[in-house]
Amino acid sequence: MTTQQEKAEAFAKMHEQGCFVLANAWDLPSAVLIVEAGYPCLATSSAAVAFVQGVPDGEKMGRQGMLRVVYEIARRTPVPVSADLEAGYGPSPEAVAATVRGAIAAGAVGCNIEDADPSTHKLFDFDLAVARIKVGQAAADASGVKFVLNARTDPYLTKFGTPQQCFDESVRRAKAFLAAGVRSVFVPGIGDAETIGKMAAAVGGPLNVLGGFMGKAGLPLDELRKLGVRRVSLGGSLMLATYAATKRALAYIAATGTFTYANGAIPNGEMNKLMDKY
Repeated sequence: MTTQQEKAEAFAKMHEQGCFVLANAWDLPSAVLIVEAGYPCLATSSAAVAFVQGVPDGEKMGRQGMLRVVYEIARRTPVPVSADLEAGYGPSPEAVAATVRGAIAAGAVGCNIEDADPSTHKLFDFDLAVARIKVGQAAADASGVKFVLNARTDPYLTKFGTPQQCFDESVRRAKAFLAAGVRSVFVPGIGDAETIGKMAAAVGGPLNVLGGFMGKAGLPLDELRKLGVRRVSLGGSLMLATYAATKRALAYIAATGTFTYANGAIPNGEMNKLMDKY
């Protein structure tokens, strides 16, 4: 795949059947490792990108700061790239449309848009949330790129109510987003097989869940596939696991004075070749 449209069409097709893993990068080296491992697509993680830039998660980098990272990854990797663009960098539908247009201009073929306000950590009003997604999807359609807007709904993360209330509101919003034309919906915060299976059946469209969250592994891919999940993303968990390995290595050096952490590390020469390749 060489053109953005070719990548977009391939990425959109992945959402039509089966179940695939969407690994999340935070810089070019992590993106390159994803490609070299054979993954046919990748995404960015807003939390991971923010952390490596030394700022907290939650739109602290701003639209342009996040899109600069997306651009660098998208232009230097040969696979479809989806961008985690948080809540769209503004509460209005027009802000979401600007973010979608910016993602397409940066070379991305998809993006996440959340339905919780990062300033209040509460869900946007239902009608506003749907309007934001409708306008964002319209901006994607107007571009001519077969863009995958992955509409994320956060009742579970915002502690909207009881588990049943969170389930019902997630379904309500996900179905409305699918009716607005998006190709995928994302419900983070669910991890047990019963809830995931019921969610996939109730939503009635491509469902994205997390493969790792809050320091815990999710269900195996084969099980998620059987439950009806279409897309499994890693979010910031891959980067956090990398930092956890660093933390353990530092503690081990301090405790033992030995440096066995370096056994199995990627040699400098290998990384040099990879950076030169891409």
